Amino acid sequence: MKIKIEHYKNLVAIAAADGYLNNREREFLSERAQELGLKEDEVKAIMAEADILQYSVPLNSEDAEDQLNEAVFMSIIDGDIAEQEYQLCLTLADRLGIDKEYVDEMVDTVKMMWSK
Repeated sequence: MKIKIEHYKNLVAIAAADGYLNNREREFLSERAQELGLKEDEVKAIMAEADILQYSVPLNSEDAEDQLNEAVFMSIIDGDIAEQEYQLCLTLADRLGIDKEYVDEMVDTVKMMWSK
């Protein structure tokens, strides 16, 4: 369960990186909390710290790549990627040994998906 909580905290940290959470971000986070099986009090505690959360890199490389994909998705969920969100994705990718070009490709792919 600790891994699921850390994953959710990471998603909240990314969503809050631009200084606010819009409705689409809140809806996505709510859905993910349910999918992860988090309790309401756990979610409330995490959301209360949204503005101070720091992204923690997962130790498992498969989890890390999945979280990078979700990080990019979360960053663009409101229709655009804020510079702070993009930088957070780049920092995460760098820590995982993934190059900027891969992140840019992911951003372009997710933007194309959203535009359809």
